[in-house]
Amino acid sequence: MTRKPADAARANPARAIAFHPGDTPDGGAVSLALAELRRPVVDLAPADPVIDPAVAAFMGDCPMAFRPPVVAIAGGAPIVGAAAILAALAAAEPSKLLPRRPAERAVAEHWSAWIETDLVPPMMASIALRRLAPRHLPEAIEQARQVLKDRVARVEAALEDGPTLAGRWSVADMRLMAWLHRADWVGLGLGSRPALGAFADRAYAKPRIVLALAATKRPPVIVDHEGREGRGA
Repeated sequence: MTRKPADAARANPARAIAFHPGDTPDGGAVSLALAELRRPVVDLAPADPVIDPAVAAFMGDCPMAFRPPVVAIAGGAPIVGAAAILAALAAAEPSKLLPRRPAERAVAEHWSAWIETDLVPPMMASIALRRLAPRHLPEAIEQARQVLKDRVARVEAALEDGPTLAGRWSVADMRLMAWLHRADWVGLGLGSRPALGAFADRAYAKPRIVLALAATKRPPVIVDHEGREGRGA
């Protein structure tokens, strides 16, 4: 008989990880990492919406907040945000989430940091702008689109040199794949980007990845500067 996650957590609480995916594609990145660890996962209360200054820079006078993913490892304090969570999980079990070779590990860590600071902010801003302000902030939408186009081109070039960003499937690839999975939310087409499309196709060929990404099926909850929520169309 297959043991349910909650039953597994009660049987071995020291290995349990409590998790809420939040309401952005970053929840999928954490889900992918947890799938690699194969540890029991239980539900956790969602984190409060937060405004990321890097995302707000694209939003002008209309900053919006998002609920980030949150985990608690073995009853510890909550860790909020994909970058912090993935770093903590990788530090705990590097052999499962990072390349073994030091040089490749350094590349994976570089890409993880770059995705957090340079790729996710224009993607997150694009979600908010496209869903809540498509007619009111055309200049902001165009700015985010141009920045995103340039930064996606850098990822595309890297993937032309190999099947992953750093030699072996790692937390950097998981973060990237989670966002490519919801490229429709961002307005990012993969058809004209063969290396990105091939990267996504290879990931989708693995059932555990498809199951992990199911955490980000629903549209994100977006909270505007007046505290009003919206989910878009």
